[in-house]
Amino acid sequence: MMTAIKAYYDGKSFIPLQKYTFKPRQNVLIVVDEDEDKPVSPVQRFLNLSWQGDESADEILSLIEKNRVNSERFEETNELFD
Repeated sequence: MMTAIKAYYDGKSFIPLQKYTFKPRQNVLIVVDEDEDKPVSPVQRFLNLSWQGDESADEILSLIEKNRVNSERFEETNELFD
């Protein structure tokens, strides 16, 4: 049986974009998608990350919002962000 898993190459290693448990010394077949050789934007790389914790998406967003630190450089100098 074969299973297809999307991944990207970071210059040193292949990084899976999906959860999969590899066995030690497991053989793999790598197929290069020539249509996707364009650079991946930082936003797309962020969106492709998989979360391996038990938190839901809402809990993760809540943690991000709770721990967010606003930049002091916009205080009092830029009314756009008030």
